[in-house]
Amino acid sequence: MLALRSSPPSFGIPEAERLALESYGLAVSSHALHGERDCNFRVTTADRREFVLKILALGSDAEAGSADCLVRVLDHLAEQDPSLPVPRLFPTLQGEAIGRFTRDGTDYGACLLGFLPGQLVAQSPAGGVLLQQIGHTLARLDRALRGFFHPSLRRRLAWDVRRLPELTEHSRYLPPTLRDTVDAVSEAFHRCLGRLGGLRSQAIHGDCHASNVLVDPSAQSVCGILDFGDMIHAPLIFEPAVAMAELLTGKAAPIESIDAVLRGFAQAQPLESDEVDLLFDIVTARHAVTLLVRAWRSHHDPAGARLLDQAAAHAELSLATMLRAGRSALTDRWHAAAGAGIHATDSRARDAPHLERRHRLMGKGAELFYDQPLHLVRGAGVWLYDPQGRAYLDVYNNVPHVGHAHPTVVAAIQKQTAILATHTRYLHENILDYAEHLTARLPAKLDACIFVNSGSEANDVAWRMARMASGHDGGLVMDYAYHGITEAVAALTPSVRREHDRRVATLAPPPHGLRAGDAMTDVQLAAAAQDLDRAIAELAERGLGPAAFFLDTALTSSGIFDPPSAWARALGARLRAAGCLIVADEVQYGLGRCGSHFWGFERRGLEPDIVTLGKPVGNGYPMGVVIANRALIEAFQARFGFFSTFGGNAVAAAAGLAVLQVLDAEQLMANAAATGAYLREQLESVAARHESLREVRGTGLLQGLEVVDGDGAPSRARARKIINALAAEFRILIGYEGPHAAILKLRPPMPFRREHVDLLVQAIDATASAAADR
Repeated sequence: MLALRSSPPSFGIPEAERLALESYGLAVSSHALHGERDCNFRVTTADRREFVLKILALGSDAEAGSADCLVRVLDHLAEQDPSLPVPRLFPTLQGEAIGRFTRDGTDYGACLLGFLPGQLVAQSPAGGVLLQQIGHTLARLDRALRGFFHPSLRRRLAWDVRRLPELTEHSRYLPPTLRDTVDAVSEAFHRCLGRLGGLRSQAIHGDCHASNVLVDPSAQSVCGILDFGDMIHAPLIFEPAVAMAELLTGKAAPIESIDAVLRGFAQAQPLESDEVDLLFDIVTARHAVTLLVRAWRSHHDPAGARLLDQAAAHAELSLATMLRAGRSALTDRWHAAAGAGIHATDSRARDAPHLERRHRLMGKGAELFYDQPLHLVRGAGVWLYDPQGRAYLDVYNNVPHVGHAHPTVVAAIQKQTAILATHTRYLHENILDYAEHLTARLPAKLDACIFVNSGSEANDVAWRMARMASGHDGGLVMDYAYHGITEAVAALTPSVRREHDRRVATLAPPPHGLRAGDAMTDVQLAAAAQDLDRAIAELAERGLGPAAFFLDTALTSSGIFDPPSAWARALGARLRAAGCLIVADEVQYGLGRCGSHFWGFERRGLEPDIVTLGKPVGNGYPMGVVIANRALIEAFQARFGFFSTFGGNAVAAAAGLAVLQVLDAEQLMANAAATGAYLREQLESVAARHESLREVRGTGLLQGLEVVDGDGAPSRARARKIINALAAEFRILIGYEGPHAAILKLRPPMPFRREHVDLLVQAIDATASAAADR
């Protein structure tokens, strides 16, 4: 079991200084720091810069996994909350996060971390204010860790209190009286293991002891959280519980003031009543683990046992104090500190006033997601937050294309709003710069733009433009398509149209099961061509020619399809021959979402006359774009004198430019390809385990998963159960799609990563079973 034995590599100061020079180009002086499993040195350059050089053993898969986890978690924290007081990682001269080397046939790694100034809590016991700050900082840390996952977080770590039942066999090494106490604690903890499995879980630091926390006593603030080597995936309540236990066994705080840690944690991360109910068992279990690990080491690892002598002595006294105080008294006190009773209140009752106001002011028909409507107040990256600070993984919203509240986009909007926000009847560089950057990513013939405020308006303009250019009045769309909410575009939207519109004919979706790389049979190609001929003939019977064929390039509302390019080519020639313009609606699939191409029409093998954009182009700032050949746009302007007051204003253009900048800088299209491939692989794996899950559709970061009933028919009821359970039980937000509303629609912001996929698929696995059983 990892960490049962203390076994840091053995390196001296000369070796550390040589590594610093060879791997990082730093001439340093150094001195050794404590490390339970790693060899650590504080190194100082001639110009007084300070770092921590950490040498890790990489000989086993577990050790290599732990090192990789360290790198990934520090990168994750730097991305999610750069203001957290945690170490930052510096690359080697070769640009590697870990410099690898071999000594005496054993593999090792070296990593260089920024040195954090401050005073260890172990050097000076903390008062109530600092203890509260420690809890608050840990809550911030855990909020940033939401969504992070690494396989090594599942390792068998001795310090994980859930290992207490396994460690109890070593109680034979304890004195009889203490052995009885530890065995009783272990038995009580074993009884609550089942309840722990139902609590909120995530990646946690898991080892906040008095030598892992740096503080500034004069400012009463935390300036460092150190050592991420004992991270685990565990119930969230373990974080404050471990901190409370370790500060007690480190004699950094008395039992009378330790609830300040809980109070600070709950201020930034509200706790639930069930979590606080189990706090006594978790804290006492951590005390027992300390005693048992030391007991084992005293017989098998004497040097490692000496590291725990003081902690074990304090643990014995603290455990006796807690048992005398009693579970009931301490639990009541900790409930008061956490305010958990407030957060256990039924959310239906809490949100009822908001719902009543909404109905009164917006009408009862204003759509809300989920059986229990969500009240959301903040977003960051791929996460949304409710008023209690609880995080929801967003696997639905494509409007925040590069992530909720992306700082680059926010800064661009703020800067331009503070300077000028007006219409486009004046000259301004922003809109011209944006148009240049946008059209540079499109085929040469698509070289000019009209700017509006939404995707609906963009499609409305495209429809008017196509009718003008073709001289026809008929529209062709996919069955169940959605293209917007204006009166004209609603006619092109069979998914919401309540009455038949004689100007529109629909096409059947491509064959099920086909993917972009597949070949199509002659029969399938002929069927697609015949279906188009039928739709054109329907229009002709009504005295109409086809003006435009509108295609959402992800075929989202039709059921999420990813057909081969041969399918689009089978349609293209016939559309041209009929005098029909092709409009690529990129509102859902554009800007790299498919992963393989920047535009969905490129993946489809389609050559559009007009491209329309909306939603994601401004990352939430209202903007829509129509892109076409300049001659077509100028003819439209001459005919209609088109103008949109806010379309293309300087602030919208600043937002659009920032989105393009972030897409490139963060390589989000490449992420869509890699994460999308992993998502599909994991969805196919979970679908194979459930009779209620069938076909995985789509690609990149827009995919669907078909839900069926016991007879294999699309099941809206089961899909609805899964969607609502994901939101209510796992705080994961998805939507539904398709003619039967039986496709789970997965369309997250573009920074969605593999660790987010793991959270999503694990939750779908659990909810699919429950939905099938009900």
